[in-house]
Amino acid sequence: MTGATTFVTTLDDAAARALETKLQEVGYEFRDVANARFAARGENVNVVLYESGKLVVQGKGAQDFRDFRLQEIVGLPEPRLSERTIGADETGKGDYFGPLVVVACALSPEEERFLEAAHLVDSKTLADAQARNAARTLREVLPHEAIAIGPARYNELYESFRNLNTLLAWAHAKAISTLVERTGCRRVVLDRFCDEKVVRRALGDLASTLDLEVRPRAEDDPAVAAASVIARAVFLDRLDALSRRFDIKLPKGAGPPVLKAGRAFIRRHGKDALRHVAKLHFRTTDQIT
Repeated sequence: MTGATTFVTTLDDAAARALETKLQEVGYEFRDVANARFAARGENVNVVLYESGKLVVQGKGAQDFRDFRLQEIVGLPEPRLSERTIGADETGKGDYFGPLVVVACALSPEEERFLEAAHLVDSKTLADAQARNAARTLREVLPHEAIAIGPARYNELYESFRNLNTLLAWAHAKAISTLVERTGCRRVVLDRFCDEKVVRRALGDLASTLDLEVRPRAEDDPAVAAASVIARAVFLDRLDALSRRFDIKLPKGAGPPVLKAGRAFIRRHGKDALRHVAKLHFRTTDQIT
């Protein structure tokens, strides 16, 4: 798993000395950099250790450097998970254009240790390219279930549910129940988007068999973070596909660029076509029509 990337971590004094010695032994070329304890080049990476202890590794060999050279010095990171967990999260609910995406993802402590470079953090903190790159790795190695509800279907379901939280609970329950059946994992964590009773009602009889945790800011759980990253990538891919299909750039969010794109879309395709690209219950619909 190599590719142009940057890896940043912090080393204590002992680890810094050990790393400098190791890089000298294997033939890295050293140079002077301002405010750096040392800087070195080799094995397709540039390595800079600043006086603060911050280590920056850049280049197409950065992940291999993390997995091998750095692991020799500091070992593998301690997992945050204590047991295998299904995390669930969604994206797209605040975006006028594009689908609503809900993902459930199963992650074990052993897998977490080896996926540290895959950005197991809330996807909202990542740039689009970072989320897509991380999701590519996660989707290859982790069991997951993605429910992507395109705008046309979303509008139909919203008319039926008449409540976004109820719709979200239904989609979460669908993704979670599928993954529970596939993996046998019974611990489930998801971000609280509504009252827990709504989620349990959507899960039905399955809820009583789960160790279910619904809490605010659950993206700090690595399993939820993995689901968040995959959901973000699926959303971006589907939004891009809609932009290509209708030959117009459909931006994220619901701000001024969305209003501009919405008016341009109507001029080109007509108001009735909005249901194929947008969530019509947003106030944005009234603003652009």
